[in-house]
Amino acid sequence: MKYYKFTLKMGIMNVLAVVLFFFGAALVIGCGYKINFKAFNSFTIMLFSMGSFVYLFLHEICHGLGYTMFAKNKKNIKYGIALEKGVFYAMCQEEISKKGIIISLLMPLIVLTIIALPIGIIFHIDWLVIYALVNFSGAIGDMTMTVLMLKCPSDVKYIDYDNTIGAYLLSEHDLSKIKSFGMKFEESGDAKSQKVNKSIKFFTVSKGSLIYFIILLVITVLAYFVSRL
Repeated sequence: MKYYKFTLKMGIMNVLAVVLFFFGAALVIGCGYKINFKAFNSFTIMLFSMGSFVYLFLHEICHGLGYTMFAKNKKNIKYGIALEKGVFYAMCQEEISKKGIIISLLMPLIVLTIIALPIGIIFHIDWLVIYALVNFSGAIGDMTMTVLMLKCPSDVKYIDYDNTIGAYLLSEHDLSKIKSFGMKFEESGDAKSQKVNKSIKFFTVSKGSLIYFIILLVITVLAYFVSRL
């Protein structure tokens, strides 16, 4: 069996994420939904920004729950934040089936957008509507990888050795010729030559992410005092 490494083209993903957000917003506004912008000030905007990171991490937890349904050893599921790479991630460091990875890829989109967005609209919860749209745009990588998986043969297996912005696929078939928009085939080889990076912790936050969160927290606190003036 051979492994095939595919990675996301992050430049394309970032552009498509912005397009998806405004497309979703246009649909919501087109349905007659109106956001109460008067409720937003410097503090609530910064607080909302921090909350969006929590919501995006919930996105990864949904992936993890999907992995849990198919993984034999739950310790092989890892989470992390690396904002300098522009990613939150959930990794499954054991083989799971094509069905398993597709369900895991789509679970955040289903739970945090398809289910959450109508709830936000019906009960007029502005923050939930916006977060659901943010999640929709953030799911572009998941949708792209789902398209790739649908093009693969049924025997394909998915595993994360150490890659946070793509996938390692295992198959007896030649996957190198499969083309999928937004995905780049990088390399292949004997699957036995690849080993899972066991040094990756259950939960990892990069130094760059910590610095970013601290700066955001300080700005949020300052915005709070400014809003009280």
